[in-house]
Amino acid sequence: MAAFAAALRRAQRLVDDPDGTVWYGARRIFAFALMIRGGIPADDVEPYLHARVWLTDAARLLDLTPEALAAGLVTTMLGSGAVVLRDGRLHAAADHTPVPAESLRVPYPRAWPISEPR
Repeated sequence: MAAFAAALRRAQRLVDDPDGTVWYGARRIFAFALMIRGGIPADDVEPYLHARVWLTDAARLLDLTPEALAAGLVTTMLGSGAVVLRDGRLHAAADHTPVPAESLRVPYPRAWPISEPR
């Protein structure tokens, strides 16, 4: 019951603070991207973020430019310790299991061959 009550409080905070919710989502998406990619070279992080549609949408919702949101995202996450700079790459600081690079080279479902019914 305590876990449910905590989840309900967390959900209410997100409802009560739409801008905070957008920031929360952007931080989560960026952290997961870092996990999936095994980090991103520091010099490539902002261009990577600028090319993401989710960042453009989040920036619009926050009334920011994508460039301002990307810079703020990197700065706040570095400052909080959520991401770390290691060997010239930004990495998610949370414990995670790295994703093998070959698993990212899978075509989108629309490119999958059509299978015949059995």
